[in-house]
Amino acid sequence: MMSQGEEFAQHGFDLLVKRGEPEKYFDAVRARGFFDPVKNRGPEPSTNPGFVHIPIWHAVTYLQAVAKRASDTNDDALSEKILSVIRDVTNFRDSESGQPTDNYQTYFRFADILGELPVRCIKLDDLKLIRTWITSKYDSKMIGYSLGKGLLKNLFASGATEDIKKACLIIEECMAFEWSSEDRRGRSKELVTLVDDYWLKEMLNNHARELGQKAGRDAVSIFEKGLRAIFSDKRRGYGSSLWRPAIESSEQNLDWHGAENRFVEGMRDSLDGWLESEPQAATIFVAHALKDQSEIIRRIGLHAVTENFDLLRDAFEAVVTPDLFSSGQRHELYRLLNLRFGELTPAGKNAVLESIRKLPPPSTGEEPNRRLKFTQREWLSSIKNHGEVADWFSQLSSDPELGPSSEHPDFLAYRESWWGPGPAPFDEDLLLAFAEDGSLVDRLNGFIETGSWKGPTTGGLVAALEGAVAAKPNVFLPLLETFHEAKVAYQHAIIQGFKRVFDPSNEPKPNFDWNDAWPKLIAFFAKCVAAPDLWKPSDEHQKLDLVPTSAWMRSLIASFLEAGTRDDKTAYPPNLLPQGWAIIRTLLDQAPESELSLNDPMTHALNTEKGRAIGAMYNHALRVCRLESLASKSTEKAWASLQDAFDAEIGKCRNANYDFSTLSASYIANLDFMSRGWLANNVRALFPAAAYPNNFKVAIGGLAYGKPTRPLYQLLASANVIADGLAVKLEDRHGRERIVEWVSLAYLWDDEELDSPIMQQVIEGGADDLETMTNFFWKVRGDRLTTKQKDKVLAFWDRCLSWSASQTKVPLQLLARLGRLAEYVETLDESARARLLATVPYVHNDYATDAMVEELARLVDTSVPATAEILEKMLQASAPNYDMDDKLKKLIEELAARGQRDAAIRCVSRLRKTLPGMVDLYKKLTLQSQN
Repeated sequence: MMSQGEEFAQHGFDLLVKRGEPEKYFDAVRARGFFDPVKNRGPEPSTNPGFVHIPIWHAVTYLQAVAKRASDTNDDALSEKILSVIRDVTNFRDSESGQPTDNYQTYFRFADILGELPVRCIKLDDLKLIRTWITSKYDSKMIGYSLGKGLLKNLFASGATEDIKKACLIIEECMAFEWSSEDRRGRSKELVTLVDDYWLKEMLNNHARELGQKAGRDAVSIFEKGLRAIFSDKRRGYGSSLWRPAIESSEQNLDWHGAENRFVEGMRDSLDGWLESEPQAATIFVAHALKDQSEIIRRIGLHAVTENFDLLRDAFEAVVTPDLFSSGQRHELYRLLNLRFGELTPAGKNAVLESIRKLPPPSTGEEPNRRLKFTQREWLSSIKNHGEVADWFSQLSSDPELGPSSEHPDFLAYRESWWGPGPAPFDEDLLLAFAEDGSLVDRLNGFIETGSWKGPTTGGLVAALEGAVAAKPNVFLPLLETFHEAKVAYQHAIIQGFKRVFDPSNEPKPNFDWNDAWPKLIAFFAKCVAAPDLWKPSDEHQKLDLVPTSAWMRSLIASFLEAGTRDDKTAYPPNLLPQGWAIIRTLLDQAPESELSLNDPMTHALNTEKGRAIGAMYNHALRVCRLESLASKSTEKAWASLQDAFDAEIGKCRNANYDFSTLSASYIANLDFMSRGWLANNVRALFPAAAYPNNFKVAIGGLAYGKPTRPLYQLLASANVIADGLAVKLEDRHGRERIVEWVSLAYLWDDEELDSPIMQQVIEGGADDLETMTNFFWKVRGDRLTTKQKDKVLAFWDRCLSWSASQTKVPLQLLARLGRLAEYVETLDESARARLLATVPYVHNDYATDAMVEELARLVDTSVPATAEILEKMLQASAPNYDMDDKLKKLIEELAARGQRDAAIRCVSRLRKTLPGMVDLYKKLTLQSQN
C-alpha cells in the first residue's frame, strides 16, 4: 500500500510509528526503497507567488521513532542502520546541479536523531555532515537548538576523551561563518554565522566554559582561529573595539554584531574554563596572548588577567610597557587597572606609572604635549584613588588647558541615547515651592539652557511644570494671571497642565472646582489672544527643539475651548459662552492660512492651527444650539447669533480656506441640525466642483467622515455633489470610497437603482468601486435589513457577475470579495447556485475558503446536490491546507452520508496532499463505496 503514492506512504509511516516495536520493519522499509535519498525532496513552488514550500519527508518521523528505540534498547547495530540512512541522504547530490538537497525539515530532525542515539555510535566523520545541514538557504534555526539540547548535552555528560573531541567538532561546525552584503536569508548583515545567532548564543552560554574545562587548548583554538580570520580581514581593519567594545558583557556591545560576539564570548569563556582545569598550560597561553600581534587576542588575554588575577599577575607585570597602553585595548587595560592595581606588586605598580609617564606624544596633529597630558590623565583616572598617583592626577586635573575629563574614559567611544525633552533644572516639588513663595514666573523666565549633552533643557522644564500643574492645579490657579508675564512656552505648560486635569483619562484626578476655574481660564485666554506678541512668528530654534511656540499656544487655547463645549456634562457655564465665542472669532480671523493637502485633507485639517480653531467653532456652535433646542425646541435664534461667522468663513472658500471646506463637510450632519436652511442654501458653496475644484476635493475628503442620513444624501444628490464626486479624480482614496458607501446606502433606501445614473457611474468606476460596495453590504449584513433590501444585495451580486464576465481581464479580487455576500443566501435555489458557482473558484484569493465552507454547511439542508457541486468547484480551484475545527471534513462526511459519496470522494482526493487526515477519510469513503 505504501508504494501507491506519497499519501499512502505517509499513512504507512504513521501506522508504523504507532507500533510498539517499529524497528522490526526497518529492513523491509529500507529494502523497498523508502529511504532512497531522492525521496527527500527539496523546495517546491508554493501557491503564493514568490514563495516555496519545503515538504516534510515522512520517513524521517519513522527514523526518529526507531532512534528512540535504539537508545532505549542500547542497540548499536540498529543505531548504525539509522546513521547509514542519515549519511546517504545528507551526502546525496543532485545529478544536474551537484548540490545537496535543501530541506531543513529533514536536517533538523536528523540533528534530533543524533541526540537520541548512543554517543559511542556516532563517528567524527558523521559530525561533518552538520555543515550540509546548516547551509540551508531557507532556515537552519532549529538545527542549532536540536544539537544543543541533545547531542552536545550527551557528549558532555559522557566526558570521554573521544566524546569531547566530538563536542569540539560540533562547536567548530556550528561556528562556521560567511561574508556577504546580505546573508542567505535576506538579512542585511556583512558577517553571519551559518547557525542562527540566537541558538548559537544559547549553545555557547551553556557549553563554552565546560568545553574549555574538558578540551583545553583545542576548545580555545576553535574561537581563536575564527577571531584571527575575522579581524585580519580588511573589513574589520578599523580596530576590534568598533565591533566588540568590551570583552565582558556590556551594554556597549552591539547585538547585531552576532558573529564577532559569539567568537569573543566563546574564546573568553572557554579560556576561563581552561584556566580552571589546567592553570599551568593555560597561563602560558595567556602570557603569549598578551604579546600577540592580534589586538582582539591581546584584549581577551587582558580580560583573563582581570578575572584570574592571582594566577596571571606575573604574566601581566611582565608585559607592562608604554606599548601596552595602546588605544585599541583601552577598555580591558583600564578595567584591569581600575579593579586590580592595588593587588600589583610594588614593582608592577611602578611599571604601570612609568609606562604612563613615558607614553610618547602623538606624532600627528596639533598640540601634541597637551594631548599627551590629556591621555595620561585618562589612564590615571583608572587608579586615581590610590596614593601613588593622587598628586599627579590632581595636577593634571587642575590644568585648564586640558579641559574636562571624559565621562567614560574606559571607552574610546561611548554609545548613549535618550529621548524626550531632557532633564529639568527644577523638579515638581521645587516648582510647587516657587509657586508658594511667589517666585515661580521669575524662576522660569530666568532659566537659560547651557547646551550641554545632559544638561537641563527648556523642554524638560516645560514638561516638569505641566506635570506639577496637573498634580496640584489648586496651587497654580491663583497664579494664572501672573503667567501673562511668563514666556509663551511656560504659558503653554500651565494651560496644558490644566487641560490634563480636564481631559477624560484613567489617571486619578485631583479635586478641582471647575466652576471657579473656567472664568479665570476664559479671562486668561482672552487676554492672551489680544496680546500682539502671541501673533508674532515663532522662533525657528523653538520649533527645532520642540519647545512650545506661540502657534502651539494658540492651538492649545482652541483645543481647550473645543473640549469645554464638546460634552454638555462637562462644558463650561453658559454665561461664559459669549466670551468663548469672541476668543474663537479672534482665533479664526487671525489664524494663518494653511497649505492645501489633497492626499489626506482630514488629517491635515485636524492638525493645523486654523483647523483647531474651526473645531472649536463647530463645538461651540453645537453647544449653543443644543442649549436653545432644549429650551425652545428650536435652533433658529441660536443660529442667528452664529451665522455671520459661518458666512464669513464659507465666503473665503475660493481656492483658499481649505480647512473650513474639509471640516464643514465632516460636520455636515451637525450643520443640518443647526440650520438646514443655511446648509441647503450653501451646499454648492461648500462643494464648489466647477468653480473651485480643490475646495471641492478637500470637502469630499471631509465628507468621508460625515454621518450619512437619507435627507442629506437627497440634498447632496440633488446638488450634483455625488455625481461630481464620482466624476472627479480624487487623490484621497478615502473620499471616493465614502461616496460609494453613501451610494450603497441610497441603493438600500431606494433612492438609487441598479440602472440609475449614479449607480451606473459606480459600475463604470470598475472593480475597486464594486469591491467597496460589496464590502459595505457585507458590513451591514447583521443589521435589520428588509427582505427587499436583501434581494437588492443579491441583484447587485448578479450585476457584478455580468459586469465581470464582460471584462477582458478577470477581476479576481472582486469575484473573491463577492463570496462574502453568501451570508445573504437563504436557500440554494437555481439563482443562488449560479451565483455561488461563479464565485467560489475565487474565494481563496480573499482567504475566505473557511468562511465559504461555513456557509455551505449552513445551506446544505436546502440542497445537498447543489452544495456538493459548489464545494467541488471551489476545491478544484484551490485546495486549502488548514481545516478549522474540521468543518470541511464534517461537511464532506455529511455529503457522503446524504447521497453524494462520489462527489465527496472527489473532494477528498483533492485534499489528500494538503490536509492531515484526508488519506484516512479517502480510504474510509472508497471502502464504503466498494461495499
